[in-house]
Amino acid sequence: NCLIFDGVNEELIEGSVVVEQNRIREVTDGSVKINNAESLDCKGDFLMPGLIDAHFHALLVSYNIPKLDSMPPYLLAQHAGHILNGALHRGFTTVRDAGGAEIGLAMALQQGLIEGPRMFFSGKPISQTGGHGDMRPADQHSPCSCGFGSVLTVVADGVDEMRKTVREELRKGANQIKLFVSGGVVSPTDPIWMAQFSNEEILVAVEEAATRRTYVMAHCHTDDRARACVELGIRTIEHGTEIHADTAKIIAN
Repeated sequence: NCLIFDGVNEELIEGSVVVEQNRIREVTDGSVKINNAESLDCKGDFLMPGLIDAHFHALLVSYNIPKLDSMPPYLLAQHAGHILNGALHRGFTTVRDAGGAEIGLAMALQQGLIEGPRMFFSGKPISQTGGHGDMRPADQHSPCSCGFGSVLTVVADGVDEMRKTVREELRKGANQIKLFVSGGVVSPTDPIWMAQFSNEEILVAVEEAATRRTYVMAHCHTDDRARACVELGIRTIEHGTEIHADTAKIIAN
């Protein structure tokens, strides 16, 4: 007894949905009777397939990124749980977290400790020093030459560091890897047009992801880096706001 949009046909269906072992087995007109099945009367309410958010940030509770690093981790986790719960209740049954979420949050979802959608997480996105994921202001004094890391990001420079960092994020359960390959709007020291990571660094990330039968996604704003992403084997381009027609043709091919 529901009004169904099946995601394929323009016309709505007045009927029933049969779910077996957490999979939709059948969508049909009218009612269905199956012995020993649980029947839920939707009372004429609207029913549709779950939505997918392919670029989600469970931990991005504020655009003041340094504030996140000073937030107590258990408080941040509670915020993430609240955000995931809200996504589910807005109809999103799957999200691809584009940076910050980690295996503990995924396990909490899987074990039913928090209510939320299925989540594919990227671990910590990887930035070069002074790149989009390096949130240190230019006037911040660092007493040592050690790299920057935060709740949301990690820094790697050079082919060897990139290989090790990708392997570490994959070891920690990341479903896919994310790189920052251009500047952005919230990072303090890099212009948005700046190209980030060498081709060799990107290639080794793609190579290491492939060993786990997964892929690399890239934060990218500019045409030249979008072109490089396509040529170097990056599967998805995030925030590609300046892709020109010729690059779109390459992507389509």
